[in-house]
Amino acid sequence: MKVEITHHYKPFEIERGKIKTFAKVLGLKNPIYYSQEEAQQNGYRDVVTPPTFPTVIEYSNDRDLYQLFDRLQLHPEQVLHGEQSYEYLEEICAGDTITATLTVERVEEKRSMTFYYLKTVYRNQLNKLTVICRSTLIKIP
Repeated sequence: MKVEITHHYKPFEIERGKIKTFAKVLGLKNPIYYSQEEAQQNGYRDVVTPPTFPTVIEYSNDRDLYQLFDRLQLHPEQVLHGEQSYEYLEEICAGDTITATLTVERVEEKRSMTFYYLKTVYRNQLNKLTVICRSTLIKIP
C-alpha cells in the first residue's frame, strides 16, 4: 500500500565529541574521525563523520525515531530492523547542522508481518543533499 507519512527531525548540530564517541564505539582508528588537523590534511573541512553516523541523528534527536513509532502505533519490542542502505553525496563534518526528513514510502503486509519502507533525506546548513538512507522496519506479531 502506498503511503506518504513524513517525520521531520529537529536540526542537529554535528559535534566533534559525538563523532569521536561514535567512531570509538565502532572501533575505528582513522584519525580523520578524531583530529581536525588530520581531517583537514585529508581534504575535509573538519572532523568527518563515519559511515552510518546518520543513525545518531535519528536516535539522539529531540524528534527521534521513536516519535514516528508512536505515530505508526509501533512498539519497539515488536519491531525488527530490516535492511538499510546509505547513499553518500556530500561529507558531513563537525560544525555542520543537518536537517533530515523521513518518509514512509509504502507499507506492505506479508504473512503476519507489516513492512514499513522508509527513506530519509539529510541536508546540511547550505541545503546541500548529503545522505539518502533507505531502510525497512518490520512489525512482528
